[in-house]
Amino acid sequence: MSTQQSSSNTQTSQITPNTLLTAPRRWYLRVRLNVAEGFDGRFQPTGFPNLGPALYRAMNNGAPTDYLLVESAQSLANWMETMCLDPQNPCRYNSDCAGIPYVVVREKDNRVDWTSSLTEPHRLASDEIVGRDDKHPFRKILRNLLQVDKDRPVYLPKVAKRLFYIDPACLLHGVFLEKLDGRIRFPRLLSATITAKEPQAVNAGGVMRGYVKVAGPEGSIPYSIQHFASSDINLQLIFHTDTLKAWGLDEQEEKFIAAFALYKVDKLLNSFPRLRTACVLDPDGVPKFDPKLSDTIKAAFTTDRRKKVFGDETLPGPLTDGEKQGFKPFELDRA
Repeated sequence: MSTQQSSSNTQTSQITPNTLLTAPRRWYLRVRLNVAEGFDGRFQPTGFPNLGPALYRAMNNGAPTDYLLVESAQSLANWMETMCLDPQNPCRYNSDCAGIPYVVVREKDNRVDWTSSLTEPHRLASDEIVGRDDKHPFRKILRNLLQVDKDRPVYLPKVAKRLFYIDPACLLHGVFLEKLDGRIRFPRLLSATITAKEPQAVNAGGVMRGYVKVAGPEGSIPYSIQHFASSDINLQLIFHTDTLKAWGLDEQEEKFIAAFALYKVDKLLNSFPRLRTACVLDPDGVPKFDPKLSDTIKAAFTTDRRKKVFGDETLPGPLTDGEKQGFKPFELDRA
């Protein structure tokens, strides 16, 4: 079976970082999903303001076919990132991922975590991290670390190499650092969507009945809902190997990116989230992943490797003795 066209329903060999890195252009995995018991085959898809459910037609085996977007790439990226976080410290990585660089913003007074580049929708490009203008101190620091100069050509591989040791999750899930330089844009390496083939609408409704009032915003309000049913629901995952190869990272750095992608896919499939109130789906079989992914994702983050890129520039130090290898996150005071 080609690494470009693989499905968990038939995948028998173990999937490793090398599986992704040796794919000719991209690695593709399709995982069939079933509606969980108790929902009678019905599910609630993602909806968009002024649009509703995302219905579309596309070619399938030479014939136009109806499809429904059940979950978007943006949403699944957020789910995969969330599964890497510490439930007790939701702005920080879990123990498997501790040591991977990122940025945390803390309250000045009590030093409590406010947000981080792992939780912000625009990651490092967020106003909470680089501010709303050039006066923000971390914007100046980040511009210097990435060697951004708007009066010179941008060489993205050089930026990628430095960004890797500041927040490599930005490379995996994409970032647009327009506040530093509008030319610095890294598209997603790992994309995931859920689609349903030949969806059938399930229209229903109800009444929100007020206990105290029968009129007004808290009175009796009828409403309609639209769910769907489908016998063919699939999670589709794509890792863009050719894009990664264009960024000029070395073998160890590329291996980390691939291992981190598989770690997130593994976490997603083995603890599949409840996407919405009435969108509960279960994978129909889970492929075999490299069991040492959590070890592999740490190997790239050593002091010697980082020093080759940054020299004597000041960055957060390594984790303290007795902890796993890697670096402490950047910790910023909330502006």
